[in-house]
Parts: sequence; C-alpha cells; structure tokens
Amino acid sequence: MVAFVVRRHIATRGFYSVRVKFIGRAVAGGLRVRVSRAPVERVRLRDRHGALAIRVWSHGYTLVLHIRGHLEARLRLQISARHLPDPDRSVKKHIATAGLYKVRVVVSTTSDIANHVKLKIGTTHYLVTARRNDPATVTAEMQLAASVLAVKASGSHTRPDMTVRLAKITAATPASAPPAAPTATTAAGPIVPTGVPGTWNLIFDDEFNGAGLNTADWSTGWFGSGITRGVSSNEPECYDPSHVAEANGELDLNFSQESESCNGVSQPYTSGMITTNGKFSFTYGLIEFRAWLPSTSNGQVADWPGLWTDGQDWPTDGEIDVAEGLGGSVCAHFHGPTDNGAGYGAGGITGCPPGTYTGGWHTFAADWEPGIVTWYYDGHDIGCISTTGSACAAVNTTITSSPMYIIMGLGSSSNAETAPVSLRVDYVRVWQH
Repeated sequence: MVAFVVRRHIATRGFYSVRVKFIGRAVAGGLRVRVSRAPVERVRLRDRHGALAIRVWSHGYTLVLHIRGHLEARLRLQISARHLPDPDRSVKKHIATAGLYKVRVVVSTTSDIANHVKLKIGTTHYLVTARRNDPATVTAEMQLAASVLAVKASGSHTRPDMTVRLAKITAATPASAPPAAPTATTAAGPIVPTGVPGTWNLIFDDEFNGAGLNTADWSTGWFGSGITRGVSSNEPECYDPSHVAEANGELDLNFSQESESCNGVSQPYTSGMITTNGKFSFTYGLIEFRAWLPSTSNGQVADWPGLWTDGQDWPTDGEIDVAEGLGGSVCAHFHGPTDNGAGYGAGGITGCPPGTYTGGWHTFAADWEPGIVTWYYDGHDIGCISTTGSACAAVNTTITSSPMYIIMGLGSSSNAETAPVSLRVDYVRVWQH
C-alpha cells in the first residue's frame, strides 16, 4: 500500500470541474482518491488507464489529491481543472400582497460529508450545514412587500437544492426584540464568581451600564487605532470602532457584511473588538464574562467569537481562551511556550464541552493560579490544565506567570460567515484571592 499527495496550483479559489487521468498498474481494489475536501472516490485501472471526473470547491489556491492504493508500477497523472461559476441555487417567489409571512427554506445536498451552505433570504444571511439524507431547515417570519422574495444558496462542496414555502400570517404581533441584559441590582453581600467558592477580592468590573465605551479601560481594534486588520491573516473582516456599541446595560460587538479596507486590503466584512492592552492587566486571578454568543439558525455558535486574555510576548507569556467559538462549539484552551503555542483543551481533551451555550445569557470563567488554569461554564467545572499535568490530565503545558490583558472580539474564518450577528456582553469581572 502506498499513499501520496499531489498538489495542483489554481488561479483562484472557487468551484472547479476537475478531471484526472491515471496511467499505471494497480492490483485488485484499485485506487482511493480524494480531491481537496470532496468525498473519497474509488478509481479502477483497466488496461493501465483510469479516469476521475468530479466537481469540487477549493477554499485556497491549490487543489490537493490524496491517493492510496497498491501499485505494481509508477503511476502517471494528467490533471485538468476548469473554473466554474459559483455553486449557487436561486429561487424567486412572487409576493402578491404585502404583509407578515412565515418563510420556510429546506436545503438538501448530495454530499456525504458536511456541506456548509450560505443561505440568503431577502437581505438576511444564514449559515446551515446539510448532508445527504440530512437536510437543513430555516424558518423565519418576515415583513414582505408586494414584490419578489429572492432566496439564494451557495454550497461549500456541491451545489445545494432547496425548496421555499411561504405562508401569510393573518394576525400576528410584531416580533419582540431580544431580551436586554438584566439591570444591575444591589446585593446583600460582595459580588463573587459564579459557582466558584473561596475568598475573593474584586479588582476589575465593567458592567457596561454607560452611554459609551469606557476608554480609560478599553481600546478598540487589534494593535492599532481606528480601523484595524483581523487577528489572523485569513480573516475576511476589518475591526471598526463603529461596530462597538455600549447601551442598555450591555456591550455589543457587531459583525456585518459590509466592505471595509484595513492594512491596505479590502475585506467583505466588518466587526468589532476591544482590549485592555496597556490599560489593565493582571497576574493570577479569576476572570468571568457573562455573554450571549452569536448563533446560527440551528443553534450552533456562529463565526469566531472570542473572550480571552493574552500576554505581551506570545506564546511565551501565554493565552487563556476563556470562551472561543470553534466549528460551531464553544471551547476553552491554553496556549503557552510548550510546542510553540499549541492549544491545550480544558481537561486535556478538546476543551469543547457538550451542551448548548447559545440562545441566552451564560457565564464563562477561568481561574488562573500558579501552575494551573481551571475553567467554569455556568458555574460548572469543565476541566483544567496544569504545568505538571498530574492535577488535571495526562497532558501538561507550562502555565505562564506573566501579566495578561483582556480581549473580546467577534471575528470569522475564510469560509464560514454568518452575518449580521452580535456578541453581546453583560459584564466582565476579575477577582484575586
């Protein structure tokens, strides 16, 4: 059995028709071939020849072929790739009379692996995931004019199919706004962490009850002023101070599909981020956020929200991801000098606990003590990471002793955007013993 990888450069990312000719000799069973993220295909060689034709979506500038099989001689390949129009599906529904409608869209696909579908209903964007025999459904109430409702779906792997149904709502009340963050009330005792016993001294507390961001504690953007770039080079958004809003007892970081230029590059999305870098930092203690995470239509965490702390010299000074949206889940990790900044999950595993953390207010906390970090979601211990490893799990990493500052942001990746959405924060607090 041999396994090897072949890469073919392409001019731009997008949807491609790929044809591969195989010249060689393989024993019984043929070859197993996967092109980029498409499902694995079996190719049999007859008279030393075989062929594969497939349509794939490439997220980068390289098509990657993974080939496995038993070969009797050297295998030659001839690869051709033709760029196709984006794998979109569009449906238009004529609206006879204006009014409030219930819109139901069912998205299906022929792919056996997850097909991430960008869905646009009118001007509203959704991100859903569909597989073969496992369609995705989006239901929304919309005020529609007597015109045409356009619905568009674009798949990450294959062109999706969809059905659109409309039903007019004859008697309905306007949809209510999401509940505001609760108003702070006086308590009979000091403010303490949720579900974490001990003697605590509150050293930092922002309840976001003002008419605007407290710039004595916070700065906007990522290492700069005004409109700044994203944290990583593959983020398709800029951070704009206008997308940071404090009102009604909460902080909102708003992610939207609007073009913005930062670092000399035009990006299709804009969002918000704030940090205490240069204004507040702490060494050891418990940090707690109360937040309402952005969500997709199926209840997964949308985009890339992050509530975390960072040192000045990464990764030597460490990074604590208190709550980070990854692949639709919320996760807790520590990054340090071990393995050049590799992330270690709470409890030595993925760091992404089961449960639903969207659709409401939740608390996310990390207790950073000498040699150990322990995470708490809604007051429940979800795991820890330590320098020795003995207290938490078999894995271990060097826990920093350098000061850290606070960061909150709502970013995205290059292929999974949901807009518009918001990361809403009721408060952030820091205690020490």
